[in-house]
Amino acid sequence: METSALREVTKEMQDFKTKPIQVVPGLTFNQYETIKQIFFYYNSKFTTGDVDDEGDRKYFLNIVKNPCKVFTKAIDFDTKNIRMLTTGGGNPLKTWFMERDLKFWMRDQQFGKVLNRIFKELPMFCSVVLKVVDGKPYFVDLRNFVVDPTAECLKDANYIIEKHNLTVPQFRKIAKSMGWKQSLIEETIDEFHRMKDTSHIRLYERYGELPVYKNDGTISYDYRRLFVADVGVDELDNYGRVTKPYAGVELSNEPFSYEQLEKLYWEFHAERMAGRWLGIGVVESLFEPQIRQNELANLQSKTSYWSALRVFQTRDASVNRNMLTDVRNGEIINVESEITQVDMNDRNLAYFNQEAAKWFQNRDELTFSYDSVQGQRAPASTPLGETQINVAQTLSYFEGIQEEIALDVKEMLYKVILPQFQKENSLKHTLRLVGEDLNQYIQMVKNEYVFKESVRIAVETGKILTSEERDAIGVGVEEAIKSEKEKLIEIPAGFYKDLKYDVDIDITGESIDTRVRSATMFALLQAITSDPTMLEDPVKRKFLITMGEDGGVNMNDYLDATPKRPEDVVPNEQKQMGGGGVSAPALNMAQQGQQQQTI
Repeated sequence: METSALREVTKEMQDFKTKPIQVVPGLTFNQYETIKQIFFYYNSKFTTGDVDDEGDRKYFLNIVKNPCKVFTKAIDFDTKNIRMLTTGGGNPLKTWFMERDLKFWMRDQQFGKVLNRIFKELPMFCSVVLKVVDGKPYFVDLRNFVVDPTAECLKDANYIIEKHNLTVPQFRKIAKSMGWKQSLIEETIDEFHRMKDTSHIRLYERYGELPVYKNDGTISYDYRRLFVADVGVDELDNYGRVTKPYAGVELSNEPFSYEQLEKLYWEFHAERMAGRWLGIGVVESLFEPQIRQNELANLQSKTSYWSALRVFQTRDASVNRNMLTDVRNGEIINVESEITQVDMNDRNLAYFNQEAAKWFQNRDELTFSYDSVQGQRAPASTPLGETQINVAQTLSYFEGIQEEIALDVKEMLYKVILPQFQKENSLKHTLRLVGEDLNQYIQMVKNEYVFKESVRIAVETGKILTSEERDAIGVGVEEAIKSEKEKLIEIPAGFYKDLKYDVDIDITGESIDTRVRSATMFALLQAITSDPTMLEDPVKRKFLITMGEDGGVNMNDYLDATPKRPEDVVPNEQKQMGGGGVSAPALNMAQQGQQQQTI
């Protein structure tokens, strides 16, 4: 008998919520409860309510939010850190254009916001999931994400379920984009309207093996993508007994490959533990310190209630008055025994301070959120060298995490973002260059313009230009382009074809050995110093650029770094030197038919 798809999905979701897994004997883990507790603690709320058994309010001393911010700041990088490097046999100029074009495209796609949200959520849960649809990434809400909690990664999970809470217009929009049958769409909406106290359509999206019942009665299990709507009501008899439970509406059930799944979901983890899919984030690491700090804070709060009381005692049984309301200022009280104040002072203040400091220290050790990393001043007795060593060691820990995230982002760029960028920029389009990009473009193309102009003059007039004349043409080209304040470059169709074979991506320096890069820069400097013609000779210049690219140095950033000025290339220029302590006179250029006068 064929089992309802909705019943299978709801059973898996129920097991996910109620059945913890055993990481090792004696250590259990429930992903649903862990994520729920993370949300409570990060938002300064108790899972058991804000009032204790005695009716007093409980105060939450949040110690998890600030370490999360420190973690985010330490591992953050932006789109400007994404660099394109030319691979062997690639074209450096093509890489340069692609890097600028890609940054503009990322800005239009708001990819920087995607990175910022990854770094914001990663410390909280230690796991972030992106779902890429048509080349655009969307964040998966872990509250509505059900995955095999024992899986090493998503592609190895027995099942993946997403729960979508949709309004009717949202459901129609998604159903139209997915191409579902109109009859099933209307059936889903009609069943939804029969339900009471429900404001959204619950749509389950499941990936995993499902039984396929064949006509000959055999059953096969295939990896499939299932969409089923949890809508409808049970059918009852006259006595109120369920005769037919609702089975929802199965909207789609189609084969789905592992290769498609790898391009659909992208997971990012900061710290992992074997035996569970969800990483161990900052908030989870601080569960115990947070519980103890809340206990100390509330115990001290209750103690402050007693410390604020003023209670008096006496052995005189005839005194039965309230000293606050029944005694006037300056009144003389006749009693048989003295009236003394009951000592209500709290003598455990030092204990509370020591205990709180111990757990704060434990928080810093677990999350590397020391005062020096947070930008706070170290105690006066702490040596500066010790503080610098602590900061360097802490940052090296975060750099390792940052590099892991950068490698995952790099893989997503290669497999998803760059193909989408190539698809959208395959037609002929223009690239706008301004500012520093325009200056670098001028230095790259100026020599080519000068060469073409020199060849043209040599062919038409037979004159071979001197170096001063070539410099003058170069300065003219440079000033002409700069006068436009911007440059629109026409990128031909198919310019970025097969770009993934021509470029390498570097984000945090994981693709560049800084020691090799420094050695390459020093070797290039020595080569240029010993043979300055390397900057002019086209063959030597090509060797110079290739050598720099292999060592991780973009020579376009350094070649022609100091452009000549117009006054530096004027022929027959004679500069006058000023005397000691006297400014040099202004440039006085000789004109034809006149003699230059000297004062």
